[in-house]
Amino acid sequence: MKQENKQPKLNYRYSGNTVYIDIRIDFYREIYNEWDFSPMVNRDLDDDLLEYIESSAEEIPQKYSLCIVFNIPRNLKDADKEEKSIKGFHYFFTYQIRRIKIERKKNFRSAFMYGFFGLVLIFIAYFLRQASFNIPFFDVIIEGFFIGGWVLFWELFSSIFFKHRNIIHRKNTLERLMKSTIMYRYLE
Repeated sequence: MKQENKQPKLNYRYSGNTVYIDIRIDFYREIYNEWDFSPMVNRDLDDDLLEYIESSAEEIPQKYSLCIVFNIPRNLKDADKEEKSIKGFHYFFTYQIRRIKIERKKNFRSAFMYGFFGLVLIFIAYFLRQASFNIPFFDVIIEGFFIGGWVLFWELFSSIFFKHRNIIHRKNTLERLMKSTIMYRYLE
């Protein structure tokens, strides 16, 4: 199995301990979602841009600091738009992190419910088996309760060990991007 290359120096510009994620834009509006016309500091980032930045941050080892560089034609330089977009960038990631925290709470609540109802179904099945009614197909119903309980327990473990891990990983990536430096560089 071929080992992944974790050297950002081969894929990105770097200087010392900083890795630069270069993005070329032709105008400021390209940074944002084309459907979002709210004020610049409150806009959502373009989905493709967000995916690219997140995947880049995941590729670059944690020991490097990130700098996101927007390369834009010099004739479009607008210091006011740049200042607002940098603030908006950080607000966007703050908002996304807040959403992730809410998702994490929902995941724990769901895991608790899966565990609770899984136990209830297994106890019902156990007590019904002890009662041993002589009703046709009653054993099928009991097995259904057992299976339902174990499926809910699987969901409990899936939520705790798999979904929670993915949520934490995304939160860490977003926090790293929120702390990154954002710059504009001008092209001739």
